[in-house]
Amino acid sequence: MRIHFSMAAMAAIAGFLVLQARPAVADDSYDVAADRDRRAAKARGELGARTSVTTVEGVFVLIGPPGFQGAGFDQSVALVRNAMAGYLNGRFDRKPSEAISVYLFPNAQGYERFCKARYGAPCIAHYGFYHPADRSMVMNAGLGLGTLTHELVHPLVESDFPRAPTWLNEGIASVFEQPVIPRPGEIHGAKNWRHPRLRRALTSAEKEHARLDVLFGMADETFRDDAEDLHYAMARYVCQWLDERGKLWPFYRRWRDTVAVDPTGEKAFEAVLGMTPAAANTPWTKWVLTI
Repeated sequence: MRIHFSMAAMAAIAGFLVLQARPAVADDSYDVAADRDRRAAKARGELGARTSVTTVEGVFVLIGPPGFQGAGFDQSVALVRNAMAGYLNGRFDRKPSEAISVYLFPNAQGYERFCKARYGAPCIAHYGFYHPADRSMVMNAGLGLGTLTHELVHPLVESDFPRAPTWLNEGIASVFEQPVIPRPGEIHGAKNWRHPRLRRALTSAEKEHARLDVLFGMADETFRDDAEDLHYAMARYVCQWLDERGKLWPFYRRWRDTVAVDPTGEKAFEAVLGMTPAAANTPWTKWVLTI
């Protein structure tokens, strides 16, 4: 069965965020089952006794407050199960070893109310975010479940490739803002709302700043500068281009395994693609302009 989630409601600005601070490694006394129970109890204390709680893959504690139950919450749970089946099938080798709370709110009001109560401030992103310091994902599911499949990638990258640069982390996550799950254990991404921004750059004076090879060696701080929306679009469509050619995960895994001697990933890219990032810019640009 093909599952294809619409992102039409998300065609405004980039609103996904992962905070960069890494959580401390758990000591030998860490008990994941006890942590899951503690997180469930805390959620019910925060949101009410009727809060729905379901665990997926032993670590993701999905939390649906009163008002987001029944079909809406069930659809979110099903999506996480289907997405994780794909993510852990020949893609990521490791999943998080510690429990993560996933708060799903049906509208902006509940989403913002929670952020103010938990963090003492408005939510830091419009659609959702992952906060590694307390291992929590918080999102406004009312804007689309693509937020969920995006944010799930961040703790997977954190566990599987902790030295991954922001462009790769966000690029892979952004591919799955528009998830396509054609069969169990398989997941890909379709063209989404980031495409027009990249197309504009590639057909204007910005094109020299939108080259595929610009990403390689890009500092995390540069990724999030004033051109962040363009950088997201570039990273997203580089990763989708690679995935459509069956090269994303061989590239990812080779870079992950050789990052100590290949910090920019250029050697891994050339080994897998048979061309340098600079040489790949021409076929990648042609593809972007024709999809």
